[in-house]
Amino acid sequence: MKKMEEYMELLTDELSGFEASIKKLESLYGKLDTIKVKADSSNIEHRIREFLNEQERSTDRLEKRITAQQSKIEASRGLPEWLLTLYAIGMLLPLFTIGYFAYQGYGLQGQKRKAFEQGQQHIIDHFGDYFKEHPEAYGPYKIWKSKDPGVPKDR
Repeated sequence: MKKMEEYMELLTDELSGFEASIKKLESLYGKLDTIKVKADSSNIEHRIREFLNEQERSTDRLEKRITAQQSKIEASRGLPEWLLTLYAIGMLLPLFTIGYFAYQGYGLQGQKRKAFEQGQQHIIDHFGDYFKEHPEAYGPYKIWKSKDPGVPKDR
C-alpha cells in the first residue's frame, strides 16, 4: 500500500504540473490573439532585385563575350580573300597559257603547211624556168628521175 500512496502522490504532482502548463498555454494563447503579425517582404524583394541585377550584368558580359568571339571567328576565316584570288589566278593562268599555245600551235601548223606548199611551188617554178632556159638539161633529168636512186650505200 505504501507503494500505491507513492504512486498516487507522484500522479498528483504530475497532474498539478500539467495543470500549470495548461494555464500558461491559455495565457500565451490570449496574448497571441492581441499580437498582430505584419507580413514584411521588403527584405526578400530587395534580395530578389539584387539577384536579378546580378543576372542582368552577367548576361550582358556573356553577350559581349559571344559578340567578341563571333567577330574573331568572322575575321579568322579559313583562307583570306587574297589567297583565294591568288589560287584562282594560279589555276586559270596555266589553263589560259595552254589554250594560247594550243591556238598558236594550230595556227603555226597551218602556216607551216602554207610555207611548205609555197616553197614546193617555188621549186617547181624554179626548175620549170631552168628547163625552159636549158632544154638540153631536161633529157638527162628525165632519165635520172625514171631510175630509182634509192638510198646512198654509205649511209
